[in-house]
Amino acid sequence: MNDLHEFKPLLIEIEDKPLNPLGRIILYLVLAIMVFGTAWLILAKVDVVVSAQGKVIPSGEIKILKPLESGVVSKIFVKESDRVKKGDILIQIDPTVTDASLSSKQDDLAVINSDIALLEALINESNLSKDELNKLNSSQISLYNSQKQILASTYEGNKAKLNSAKLDIKANESEVNRLSLLLSKEEEAKTRLQKVLDLIAKKEYEEVSKNIINLKEQKDIALYRLKESNKKLEEIIEENEKAIKTIKSSWIETSLSKEKEKRELSAQINAILFSNKTQQIKSPVDGFVGKLLTHTEGGVVSPNDNLISIVPSDAPLIIKANVLNKDIGFLKLGQEVAVKIDTFSFQKYGLLHGNIIEISKDAIEDEKLGLIYEIKIKPKSLDIKVEGETKQLEIGMSVIAEVKTGKRRVIELFIYPIIKYMDEGLSVR
Repeated sequence: MNDLHEFKPLLIEIEDKPLNPLGRIILYLVLAIMVFGTAWLILAKVDVVVSAQGKVIPSGEIKILKPLESGVVSKIFVKESDRVKKGDILIQIDPTVTDASLSSKQDDLAVINSDIALLEALINESNLSKDELNKLNSSQISLYNSQKQILASTYEGNKAKLNSAKLDIKANESEVNRLSLLLSKEEEAKTRLQKVLDLIAKKEYEEVSKNIINLKEQKDIALYRLKESNKKLEEIIEENEKAIKTIKSSWIETSLSKEKEKRELSAQINAILFSNKTQQIKSPVDGFVGKLLTHTEGGVVSPNDNLISIVPSDAPLIIKANVLNKDIGFLKLGQEVAVKIDTFSFQKYGLLHGNIIEISKDAIEDEKLGLIYEIKIKPKSLDIKVEGETKQLEIGMSVIAEVKTGKRRVIELFIYPIIKYMDEGLSVR
């Protein structure tokens, strides 16, 4: 009983004691936070961003290289993204198919060159040099000797005719000279007799006169024969020249034909050499390998096949990114894009900015992401400050492109999944 009475005043004391205001403050604070939070959820808005993984690529002016002739890929010297310089060999096409043809045609050309040298020597009536003779084969040597013999025989036959004609001319000239001398003597005798014609017999004078007439006739005949001999000599010389010309004309005609063959064969050889040279697919510019379109050494390629693409070093850079099918409807040309470069932390070094310049018209099937659309972004700047140093964007750098498509109330972020869940749940039978 005594303990009960002792405890009772303490209860009365508690009941009579005023409440601690801290609890009420906490309650009001919680209520205020709930009201403020609810208001913030309803009124506050956040950016809606579409993220797309991408990389830096060149824009346009990509060089697509093809072989000029069909062949077999014997060696591939580069791989995608390799930097190359102008003239670097990228792919070797096996030229063995043309090598045999080239060797055969070069041998034929050597024979034709020897034929031409042989014919020129015959036409110019000169001798072949030792080196030129060494290049001739047995049939060419036989032809050369036989043609020289034909020319020599022609000269020899004409020489006999010329000598005979010259002898006739010489004999006729001697006869003319003899008769001229006799005629001169007779005319002198006639002149002397004419002075003493009254003193001597007329018969002797008439005899001298007859001799003069006879000698003149003989001289005229001799002169005619001399003229005919000279004419015959000229005819023989003309015939000789004509015969030689006929022989040489045949050689000249053959030489011209050989020259034509030489030009045609040289053109074919040059074409093969050019083809062999171009069988080495070389880089036309400084740049890097964009796409390697053939990967199999030993594979057969044709002139219609694209082998490799080269991106020039000075090609303008853009960003190609892949957007999910569910996000593509919110994108449009000209939209601002924030670009985060994976190589450089955006929290530390910042972002790049650009605009959408192209949106693909059709979706592409991706093994991991499903249907995606490609977009292209033109950066406003191609450099970024890193530790006080300016770094340039490089082809192949991976980036994340973020496109601001609008704003959404914060509360929608919480309500939308619930509504979606309920909608999908109600639609299930």
